[in-house]
Amino acid sequence: MEPKERIIEIIEKSGLTPSEFADKIGVQRSAISHITSGRNNPSLDFLIKIKNEFPEIDTDWLIFGIEKENQKTEDEAETVMQKEFIPEKTAVPQPTLFENSEFEKPDISKNEDSPVSKDQKSNPENSEIKRVIIFYKDGSFEDYFKRE
Repeated sequence: MEPKERIIEIIEKSGLTPSEFADKIGVQRSAISHITSGRNNPSLDFLIKIKNEFPEIDTDWLIFGIEKENQKTEDEAETVMQKEFIPEKTAVPQPTLFENSEFEKPDISKNEDSPVSKDQKSNPENSEIKRVIIFYKDGSFEDYFKRE
């Protein structure tokens, strides 16, 4: 799929007219016309403006047309999470370029105050999911709680 086709798809899925789309991303309306007609290719600056206004768009797909193999699975998982979990907005400090980005799994067996029995810790199949936290490389995260 060519860049112009991906941009046309974004415009259609956004439900905006080409003029409204141009206004939203902060470009001249003629730029949209030139790109969608194939006269011009989008610049990197143009693609960044799209990404800034539509952060949910995958950057690799937008720039290179590369789709993730597990995209459908991620979309299905997000739908399930939206139905069963309530997001909680939480602010976190953003890491600097020099911080260690390695993550370690915490050792929950040392937590004596935990109300979870040792059987549940060693066999999660017997437990019901109560909370899901998704951590992103940029230091942000989403926190979902199961609806009661």
